Amino acid sequence: MESLENRYGLKLEISEPTELLVDANLEKIYALFQQETDAPLATLARNKRAWTRSHLQTEQIEQVITLATRARQEFSVLVTIGIGGSDLGARVFHDMFNHPYHNLRAVTERDGAPEVYFTGDTFDPRRLIGLIEMLKGRNLLYKTLFNVISKSGRTGETIATLMIIREILTQNVPPENKGYTWQRQVVATTGLTEESTLFGLHQESPFYGDILLPVPEGVGGRFSAFSPVGLFFLAMTAGSGETPQTRIRAALQGVKNADDNFNLPFQHPDNVAYPLARWLHLAEACDGKGTIVFYNYSDNSCLGEWFVQLYTESIQERGGGANVISAKGPTSNHSILNGIIAGPRDKVVLFIHWEELGNDLTIPKHTGIGGELAAFEGQSMSQIQTASYRGTAMDFAENGVPNATLTLPKRDINNVCQCMRTLMDTVAIKGRLQGLHIEDEQERLENELTYRQDAVEGYKRRTQTIAMHSKS
Repeated sequence: MESLENRYGLKLEISEPTELLVDANLEKIYALFQQETDAPLATLARNKRAWTRSHLQTEQIEQVITLATRARQEFSVLVTIGIGGSDLGARVFHDMFNHPYHNLRAVTERDGAPEVYFTGDTFDPRRLIGLIEMLKGRNLLYKTLFNVISKSGRTGETIATLMIIREILTQNVPPENKGYTWQRQVVATTGLTEESTLFGLHQESPFYGDILLPVPEGVGGRFSAFSPVGLFFLAMTAGSGETPQTRIRAALQGVKNADDNFNLPFQHPDNVAYPLARWLHLAEACDGKGTIVFYNYSDNSCLGEWFVQLYTESIQERGGGANVISAKGPTSNHSILNGIIAGPRDKVVLFIHWEELGNDLTIPKHTGIGGELAAFEGQSMSQIQTASYRGTAMDFAENGVPNATLTLPKRDINNVCQCMRTLMDTVAIKGRLQGLHIEDEQERLENELTYRQDAVEGYKRRTQTIAMHSKS
């Protein structure tokens, strides 16, 4: 098993011979990416790759920090209204960085961070009704800040949810709230163009803070976690001795680490994205593997859900591209592992392994249970989690299931964000290995299919047509 570890601790292990990873196209692809080094931001935006400089947009970053610092003083609850890339990044941050029972903790235990909830990702009313009932019943409705996120400002599920919330907020305004407008409780994160409905509403009556948080040009939803789309949530929920500023600084340092590595020569051992993209591409193109199992070996599921969107919405074009199954270890060992080993041989496995999971517990000695379970006595749960990961990876390899491992030193903001940005770069490389930047035998970087998702427009049009007909 080949092992590659870079200077920031991110390590890739591959259970395939290195000669299978050689691909002459990588040198050309690397040269194309290197041409971006001195390119104007406008060029990157036109090519839908402005996300590669999200960590350098100091004005937007400071805007997020300032607005979040103020909002934390004024609101007790934060509700994110969005769908897809507009909320998956925030869900990862909540799942990975906030206390597992964040909303049940006292305000002092949260260091002033608000309770957090998510909505706007479905037309099913059940959870939205429950959210509104809960906020009303606890007298929190008018202490809640709603962050509506939609680059187009026209996303059906999201804007429909906002309109319902607008109506509820304006129906029962407390008498003491003279001059109240619903916009005072809404942060809008959107494209700064007149095509956005949210932009138009802001012109009529400004949203909270008298500003719009931008979804920058050239930053697609699934690549937006390190723009204001994700950073505002990250800043708002800072706790345990953190501040909005220190949280964002840690996240963007991780992004910078990944960016530094990506700009090294593609053969450099610190540049993990290239061999990982090559391995995934050869598994599909040469070995006929149609499914990637993203096996995050921790008790966190949202990173896998984020990767499912990142990979499949970017790579599945022109009839190609693998499916992604999100798994977490060892939970998924008791649900899909049998199918990976004994089922169709159409899968490769990408493990995410954390060397340190954080605070730990130790299984007592002398439990009296005996048998095979005695092996766990006196061991920390993290040690056994690592043993479980290694045992699973070894079992896959021995049974002919190709697998690779990204190993990170700690499950913290810096390392998680480095991992996410590395995976984003991996997808960018994989798209070019598939030729998604080539049209009519010419490079068309401004129309690269990796950053498009034209197929989703069909369901939107049909949903609107059916809804319109049902009104008559």
